Amino acid sequence: MFAAIGYNLKRLFDVKGRDGRRTFLLYALAVVLLNILVMLAVIFPAMAAVFTEVSSAAKSGPEAIEAAALDAMIQRGVPGTMVRTSLALGLLNIILLSAAFVRRSHDSGLPGLILVVPLAIHLVWMFFAFRQVDGLSSSMRAAADIKQAGGGAGLQTAMIAQDAIGWVAVLTVLAIGMIKSQPSPNQYGDVPAPL
Repeated sequence: MFAAIGYNLKRLFDVKGRDGRRTFLLYALAVVLLNILVMLAVIFPAMAAVFTEVSSAAKSGPEAIEAAALDAMIQRGVPGTMVRTSLALGLLNIILLSAAFVRRSHDSGLPGLILVVPLAIHLVWMFFAFRQVDGLSSSMRAAADIKQAGGGAGLQTAMIAQDAIGWVAVLTVLAIGMIKSQPSPNQYGDVPAPL
């Protein structure tokens, strides 16, 4: 994995040539792990405080726990922090993965312009995420109030659908990453040497 990371960081903006499936997937996995570590580092301190507050409401029942957790998360700005961190990571992911994705596309015999598909989907997700930053806490509060009143989950469904857009971009990158390599030289270069 470290060889794939070093190789791709050295070629961060180089879209020429081809990258094998293993090289790309190991590098993409490293980027995913980086995302997880950053998100945990940003969110963990606030969530630890939320768990402390929620533990005092545990004796009152599940509804009280849910309300206490929501209040504590909103009070500490957890929803906005999560979205802002996701947006920053989204930009970082574009920088880290774009050239590697183009080279991987070349190895499969596809044009590098196929990058436009997951990039456009990802940018749409980022747009929706950015739009919800300021109103996320109130949306979460409204969804919890509707649920406690026995209402439907329409607001939650809309939020889930919005986040599903981001997953379509991830699955597109993964699908291109999994396509079999062309076994012989193609218009983009020779078969990549294994790392």
